[in-house]
Amino acid sequence: MSIFKSKWMILKIDKIKPGEFLYTIFTRDYWKIKCNKKLSKQEKTLDLGYVVNFEIITKENVSIHKISNIKILSEYKNEKKTFSEINKYLNLLAKVYKNTPFGSPIFELYDLLETINNLSDLNETKLVLARLKVVSIFWELWENHENETVRKILKFINANKIDRILKLTGISEDVLGELEKVDRS
Repeated sequence: MSIFKSKWMILKIDKIKPGEFLYTIFTRDYWKIKCNKKLSKQEKTLDLGYVVNFEIITKENVSIHKISNIKILSEYKNEKKTFSEINKYLNLLAKVYKNTPFGSPIFELYDLLETINNLSDLNETKLVLARLKVVSIFWELWENHENETVRKILKFINANKIDRILKLTGISEDVLGELEKVDRS
């Protein structure tokens, strides 16, 4: 039996039975893994996008691990977010969940998720840019777009890290609409 401590982000939650959950989590150190936890009445239910510290208790040849000693570090604060912003955030997490293989290190992807989760001024434009960067991490974005401004933004996203990408401002509604149409998979 081994115990690992790290910082994790929750990508998916499946309820097994009352008070027991199966979490798909993503970490910079151990990548994407599945864990289960039976919550006590004193423990707060975890949600998608939470960044948490906890221990993983694992055994050799086990695909679903146990977690304990949970400490929530940050959460996606949605009290002032619009439905559209929350939906874009959840779609971003779904894209990461769907396309990240188990056991594959993608350090830039974890850094992107942590950056997005910690932004106090997160908005729809930044969420669209973050989703496009996720696509760029898995596959290079196709930059051959009819709109020259969109082409330049896609090229910029392919070439830069998320911190620099999120500094883009002044994107018009028309261009943002075109960016949203890029890779809807």
